[in-house]
Amino acid sequence: MLSEVKNWYDKTTIVSTACEAISHEACVWLYSSRNGKAVQLPYGAVYVQSKVLCTDFNQSGFYQSLLTRNKRKTRSVKTLIGPWSQYHDGIFIRGFYDFVIHIAAKLSRIKNSLSPAEFSEAVISYPLFNDAYETEYLELLGVKPSQIEDSRYCKIEFERVILCNTGDMTYPNSADILLLKKYVESNVKVQKSEKRRIYISRSGSRRVENEDQLIELLKKFNFKIIEDVPRTVREQIEIYKNASFIIGPHGASFMNVIWCDPGTHLFELFSPNYRRDHFRYLAKIVDMNYSAYYYKAGTNSTEVEYALLEDLVVSIPEIESCLNDFFEHDKSSETVA
Repeated sequence: MLSEVKNWYDKTTIVSTACEAISHEACVWLYSSRNGKAVQLPYGAVYVQSKVLCTDFNQSGFYQSLLTRNKRKTRSVKTLIGPWSQYHDGIFIRGFYDFVIHIAAKLSRIKNSLSPAEFSEAVISYPLFNDAYETEYLELLGVKPSQIEDSRYCKIEFERVILCNTGDMTYPNSADILLLKKYVESNVKVQKSEKRRIYISRSGSRRVENEDQLIELLKKFNFKIIEDVPRTVREQIEIYKNASFIIGPHGASFMNVIWCDPGTHLFELFSPNYRRDHFRYLAKIVDMNYSAYYYKAGTNSTEVEYALLEDLVVSIPEIESCLNDFFEHDKSSETVA
């Protein structure tokens, strides 16, 4: 159950209503191909005996595969792991959050279902994200480079295939998240430091338009400003693991709250037109405290096609009032320059 979240400054407005966060059952399936053609399609799904198995959300990738016929090399393997059957469209499926939820967390579920030998001998194939975080996460999960193929450019023929479902994009199965934590944290040695308050900046969509004024205020409360620059997965884990209070606009970086210690506070900033439960839910799973805020009078300076890309404005006096209220009542909070 997720409790109601009131706008921290104006308690007469609601950011998120109370609700039951329901995940779909998390499954792992083994399909053995004894007769007939069995191959993986470019968008990650598998084709067996005139049927396509396990599409994650819809069939658009299937039709795109038919329209875009790249010449692919062929690789024959005993066991294929196919965790993902969607192309990333650049809007709704596009980056870090989607990779962690749809690939890394699901691979953790599959890894937990197989023997170490079975997992290490299988080939993992899907439309790769081709980003540094992908390479590092796969390494932390014990996946060797020789095990990885991009289904867009390599046609895998197999004797058996291991598949899994996504569940829910907003409420991924909590067991997946906890398995991912277990496998990654066993391979990452975090350099512990004094707990600190941090602000997570965004330079792309959903950035804070009056961020300069906000940062000036946050520095008075001894916040460390985390700029939006490329960082390794290990560096991101260390930042969040050593945080006591996190504030910033809604964005994929908050996927990293799964590394926070229990009791860490996440204060999420929204625009008036786009509010989602992704990180309220993850904060609940790892026993964090959660608050949220949006400025009712805030307007975006430019029109955007999708509300999820909308920039936001915050009221500096209102944020100051929120922080005064929080740190007055939380006597245990550290103030680290």
